[in-house]
Amino acid sequence: MKKNIQNKEIKKLECKIAELTSGWQRTQADFENHKKQSQEERVKLIKSANSDLIYELLPILDNFQLATKHLPKELEDNNWTAGIQQIEKQFEEILNQSGLTKVKTVNTQFNPELHEALAEIESDKKSGTIVEEVLAGYEYDNLVLRPAKVKVAK
Repeated sequence: MKKNIQNKEIKKLECKIAELTSGWQRTQADFENHKKQSQEERVKLIKSANSDLIYELLPILDNFQLATKHLPKELEDNNWTAGIQQIEKQFEEILNQSGLTKVKTVNTQFNPELHEALAEIESDKKSGTIVEEVLAGYEYDNLVLRPAKVKVAK
């Protein structure tokens, strides 16, 4: 009888051990899932913050590009001008390394998800082909930050 009681106690303890082990394993799995989910949320938050900051910096890049585009002839060989152009290039490289990509425009087919048509103009190109880029568009992390403003062939 004593042996029977011991066997019952052993079985009870083995059941309790199995129950506690199972609970511990579930808790460990839940913790790992939580860690993974937290890391993914952190990455999303960082990308969101980066996209907001990059969006705010785009007008500065536009102004650099516009200034370079309208550079007076007499200033083309000026050292100060070369320095400003180098700053523009460096700024653009930093944004590109952060994941910013320019939307392709001229000689591509108009895509309303990437482009905003400002005008349709007569052209010898196929209808719907982008003829001119008025303002560059950009994507970050496969999301359009700003559509390109373009002129499209009729």
